[in-house]
Amino acid sequence: MLTIGNLAMRIARAQFSCNFLACAGYKVIDNNGFKSVKDGIKAARRAKADIIVLCSSDDEYAVYAPEAWLELEGAKEMFIVAGAPACMEDLQKLGIQNFIHIKCNVLDTLKSFNAQLLNK
Repeated sequence: MLTIGNLAMRIARAQFSCNFLACAGYKVIDNNGFKSVKDGIKAARRAKADIIVLCSSDDEYAVYAPEAWLELEGAKEMFIVAGAPACMEDLQKLGIQNFIHIKCNVLDTLKSFNAQLLNK
């Protein structure tokens, strides 16, 4: 979990994401939050994470998600945004395609993630 920004939202999103991914048996590494996106990505890479989940508030995703996406460009890690922010369409235009939120079909989404991980 790359938790950053608004404390209440990052905690709520991280808990939701942990539960969502646990349905597929993924091992989740949680944390207390990071001061920067770069610090969060460094920590995920030290832990050899296959997936990096950005957990923040909808308002902050417009800044944090593109920053993380650019930092991860060409990387092997899958990138997921926890939420359905108003800027989702803009994020998708950048190439960010993985989102988890309460309107997701959990089974279909996890099947898609598993397929992506197997193809990396």
